[in-house]
Amino acid sequence: MSGLAKIDHLITLLDDESQVVQEAVQRELLSIRQDLPERLRRMNRPLTAEEERHLGRLLEPARRTELEETWMRWRWLDNATAQLEEGMAQISAYLQGWRTQPGELARRLDTLAEEAFQDQGRMDARELCEWMFSMHNGRVRFRGNTKDYYTPSNSNLLWVLETGLGNPISLCCLYRLLGQRFGLEIHGCNFPGHFLARVDHAERTWLVDCFNRGRFMLSSDVARHYPAANPSIEDVVQTAASTDAILLRILRNLDEAFDRLNNTAHRQTMRALAVKLMED
Repeated sequence: MSGLAKIDHLITLLDDESQVVQEAVQRELLSIRQDLPERLRRMNRPLTAEEERHLGRLLEPARRTELEETWMRWRWLDNATAQLEEGMAQISAYLQGWRTQPGELARRLDTLAEEAFQDQGRMDARELCEWMFSMHNGRVRFRGNTKDYYTPSNSNLLWVLETGLGNPISLCCLYRLLGQRFGLEIHGCNFPGHFLARVDHAERTWLVDCFNRGRFMLSSDVARHYPAANPSIEDVVQTAASTDAILLRILRNLDEAFDRLNNTAHRQTMRALAVKLMED
């Protein structure tokens, strides 16, 4: 049986009621999973929504296992920003669906960096922030998702790149990863309740609220006006958030988001990743 005929035959069996058939189809799909998107592209018709759902269901257990087994590989990288990008690439690819590989995030970020450079040339941290989060010709490229703040998609950088919407931490991470492509040192600030970016600009340290149009605030002012009940806030605003802290906060956001949706399987996956991070 040719490859194209084989995949067409497997698609016809996706909704077969026999458990034996389902298990056989699942084994066959897993054996060709890396080539599956290309084989499907060569079919004479697109998949229906129901066929997409069945495919996702059959591939999900293997995708979850693979994610948990490869999750901590970002620790092998010796650059904190590269570690963050790899960790977020794995999470985003998993959330995006079975067609997506982690390498897609780097390609999308490279494309965005090229667009920014073609539009404005080389920018400093403040100029890049304005390019990303300020209004230009009646349009804002990226902004806070105030209407659906708790959706898991806000933690998926591929989705953020597609829609221009995100939560505080995903927008700050996007700013940092894009800034790295301009040679800029942008870090995170693990601020309580509302993640911020942290940059040194014009010989001063600033905190940047990427969720609220990229607002620049002096770190000293933020520390001074935060409630005195938390005396450690000075240390928080003066210390760059570690990769571990950022990824753990993202996983906790996803834990809460999937809990709100009663999606126990995805919630357990995010918790498993968090446990591996904390134990490593």
